[in-house]
Amino acid sequence: MAALELLMEPIAESSEGVAKALAATPPPSEAPAETATVPARPATSPPETGRFKVTGKGVFLVTPADDDKPEKPEKREFVCARLDVVAMIRDPLSAQWGKLLQWEDPDGRSHEWAMPMAALQGDGAEVRRELAAGGLEISSAFSMRNALASYLGETKTDLRARGVAKTGWYHCPDGYVFVLPDLAVGESAEVVRFQAENVSRAYAVAGTAEGWRDGVAALCAGNTRCVLALCTGFAAMLLEFSGLESGGINLKGSSSTGKTTALAAAASLFGAPSYINRWRATSNGLESLAVLHNDTLLILDELAQVDPKEAGEIAYMLANGQGKQRSARTGSAKPRQSWQLLFLSAGEIGLAQHMADGGKKAKAGQEVRLVDVQADAAQGLGLFDTLHGYANGAALSTAIKAGAAAHHGHAVLAFASVLSKDASELPAMVKHEISLFVQACLPPGETGGQVHRVCERFALLAVAGELASVNDITGWRAGEAVDAIKRCFAEWLSARGSTTNAEPGAMIEAVRSFISKHEEARFTDLDVGQGGLYRACINRAGWRRKAVTGQEYLIDPGIFQGEVCAGFDVPAVCKVLVAAGHLESNVETGKVRYSIKRRINGSGARRVYVVRSSILEA
Repeated sequence: MAALELLMEPIAESSEGVAKALAATPPPSEAPAETATVPARPATSPPETGRFKVTGKGVFLVTPADDDKPEKPEKREFVCARLDVVAMIRDPLSAQWGKLLQWEDPDGRSHEWAMPMAALQGDGAEVRRELAAGGLEISSAFSMRNALASYLGETKTDLRARGVAKTGWYHCPDGYVFVLPDLAVGESAEVVRFQAENVSRAYAVAGTAEGWRDGVAALCAGNTRCVLALCTGFAAMLLEFSGLESGGINLKGSSSTGKTTALAAAASLFGAPSYINRWRATSNGLESLAVLHNDTLLILDELAQVDPKEAGEIAYMLANGQGKQRSARTGSAKPRQSWQLLFLSAGEIGLAQHMADGGKKAKAGQEVRLVDVQADAAQGLGLFDTLHGYANGAALSTAIKAGAAAHHGHAVLAFASVLSKDASELPAMVKHEISLFVQACLPPGETGGQVHRVCERFALLAVAGELASVNDITGWRAGEAVDAIKRCFAEWLSARGSTTNAEPGAMIEAVRSFISKHEEARFTDLDVGQGGLYRACINRAGWRRKAVTGQEYLIDPGIFQGEVCAGFDVPAVCKVLVAAGHLESNVETGKVRYSIKRRINGSGARRVYVVRSSILEA
């Protein structure tokens, strides 16, 4: 991974330093090209608020004293705890205007929310709920609750911020910024913040970066499945610069193998164990969840809980990065929700088996988009290859989960800081390293596009893991990530059994299976009925007879196209069968025909598909 060492220097600041807010910047036209962040409290006195006074004790509605009535001095009524309007925020198209709010909860923890201005156009209940959920103390008096909406509407500020509707990378004119719901990491001439109706509170920071490195990453080292899980999280943040499509990894194995431990380790990159989601959801629900995990890792546990009839389509949806096209109330088309992400799954069964349980057949494209990796490392220790001195796998699993619960959220900030510094150089480097991995892992000879795509995804995992290690985020030795990912890919390839695309084999198997299943019941044997008497055949699919090349099956075109090739493109099936020597074809008037005219028992010629018995040996 020499290119990694040349490109990136280890980060010089901790993730805690990345998260600290600096001074506010002037408007974009005057802003210098340096990191733009919003302060925890405005550096100057609060902006002009008209009827309201903001102090350290809170926001107060002020009724001025009446000079003509000395008995009526200035009156202050409590509206809420201190709540600062620090910037006006709008999206890249200068629409969706809002106000960037900051406050502290009773524990002294800072909160930030990009409030849409549209939310103030009702009774304000939506705004109060969001603020209350963040721990802001709000007056219970009805008049003061209305006053809160007035305060937010009347308060002005000259500072501007840029709102983005998705987490992940935002390309500013002067660099890349990585946006999370509560902060943004990177250099930009203006403040960039997350602004959307739905906010994920799963991203969280606790403990220390060193505690995570020692209590989670170090225990994952040497354990290929745990390294795979962590690398998938890092790779999700690198996907933007790779040119690759979204996709998933599914850790498949029996109960108590340790799959959830690997998921907990991966979740600790971004937040607490609650960051883990479940497959038990509708496709619409998972679509919304995917948007909230753009450029990050979506973790889904218990594959068996999703409807098997929807599982394949959900895998397509998550990997294709687009939701359904929906109409607005006016009948016009709504903008489609979109995302790019990697998703890490776990289940006792794989996608194909789960779909089969629901009577659905998995397509090759679906299995490529969600790749099954055995959770058992085959070392007699379940998920683990080594125990790092612990008595057994259960003890090590408990230690990793405890470390993830106590220390989390630091790695995403540190890795975002690394990537944002040299983002312009990342695409070339990442693609180069991916090509080296693919060359090292794929055997010589013809390789199908499906295997190549999966190998590229594993390569991205390896590159991301090594990049995090080079910058001292994981504490792993050089080559740790590459070695683990290479082994996982080799095991996947071995289980698959072929480097070619899966469709040709599936097409041949579909025809072979149909003949094998229905040969005696639905094929009339022409050789037995030479005297003119044939066995009764209900729902006939075709005929069979001996030929020079062996037995051949003459299949009715309607049956061949509607039943035998169900789920496949018929011309594509014919091309595969002809190439394998299992189907006869003719050239008629300069065009290749796969249905051939044959006389059956002295009758007039009719078109049939002539399949040779060699297919039964395929």
